[in-house]
Amino acid sequence: MSTEVTNEEPVLVLDDKKYVISELSDVAKYLVSNLNNLQMKIQANTMEADQLKVAQEGLTARLKEEVEKEPEEGDISGIEED
Repeated sequence: MSTEVTNEEPVLVLDDKKYVISELSDVAKYLVSNLNNLQMKIQANTMEADQLKVAQEGLTARLKEEVEKEPEEGDISGIEED
């Protein structure tokens, strides 16, 4: 499903058929509105997931650097606890 604007009139494209949205029933208009809203939420959540993955990769890289560096004198980070 997609919507497009032709001659200033929003059009719904569904299964390769075009429907002028203003000519649809109120229920159909409501459903189109809900589907458009869901698509925006999916895009926003996909973007947020991408940002979280990049942040996770960055933190993992910093953790690797931290655990692989030589312990400094007085630093107990290299000592294992029972």
